[in-house]
Amino acid sequence: MRAGRTAPAALLLAATLAGCGVTSTDVIDVGQPASGAKRPGAVQEKGARIYLMSPTGVKSVPREAKTKLGAEDAVALLLNGPEEYERVRGLYSDLPRMRADQVHVTTGTLRVSVQMPFNVLRLSPVARSQFVCTAADNETPRGRQVHDVKVELSGGGYVISDLVCDSNNAFPAGKLPTPQVAGTNR
Repeated sequence: MRAGRTAPAALLLAATLAGCGVTSTDVIDVGQPASGAKRPGAVQEKGARIYLMSPTGVKSVPREAKTKLGAEDAVALLLNGPEEYERVRGLYSDLPRMRADQVHVTTGTLRVSVQMPFNVLRLSPVARSQFVCTAADNETPRGRQVHDVKVELSGGGYVISDLVCDSNNAFPAGKLPTPQVAGTNR
């Protein structure tokens, strides 16, 4: 019997709320623009994306430029660390101190190689993710996804091959770190 009385009351409440005169508003600009992972297959049209550490994990951060930047320029931006406004937001880098001219980035079809003067086995998982995701994200061709690009990190006599970026973290695509063959300089 009680259910029979609540239906008309709910209908009356719904009609009252629908006609209360609440109108829509325009967009209100507040805070930083949304950031994070791009849509799968989306290509950054201008600038670059670098990956910094936040209290909640590795985060994709846009960097403005007049043209689209590739992996080499994006890694150089990453090595400069976070901007002041990013530090205020709690973003930081876990990379060891290196100058951009000490790091060499080469690219190929769906491949990026980052060579540094640092033993890559000593990089933290966060630092690996920062390098791999920054390099891969900025070399992802239209119609492909960031995890389609394989990244190789080398330095200190070691090579870590076939790393991929997925969910803002670097994962091996199948190989363990191997000693670099003497006489080869990739």
